[in-house]
Amino acid sequence: MRKLCESPSLVELRLIANYLEHAGVKTAILNEHQGGNPGVPHWALSVWAELWISNEHQFEHARGLLQRYREEQQRSGGVDWVCAGCKETNPDNFEFCWQCGRPAHGAAI
Repeated sequence: MRKLCESPSLVELRLIANYLEHAGVKTAILNEHQGGNPGVPHWALSVWAELWISNEHQFEHARGLLQRYREEQQRSGGVDWVCAGCKETNPDNFEFCWQCGRPAHGAAI
């Protein structure tokens, strides 16, 4: 196993882990129940939850996916899109229509 990243937010790590797992990368979250804990005050150490990649051969792929995930989160075009199938309006960061599940770019499911 190899550590990919850490965060004081367990929610953020779970979102990243789900993103990676969806791409076929096995992950593990360590310090899950300590995330956000101020740690040991007299040592000035914080204890954050850590995201580890289970298979070291997937580490570089996972790092690339993490970069892509962060770029997608930074992208803020703010332009909603309308589904070609059901005509429902969707937020710009949705890859699939929330109503019918059709991909954002109109490709067939």
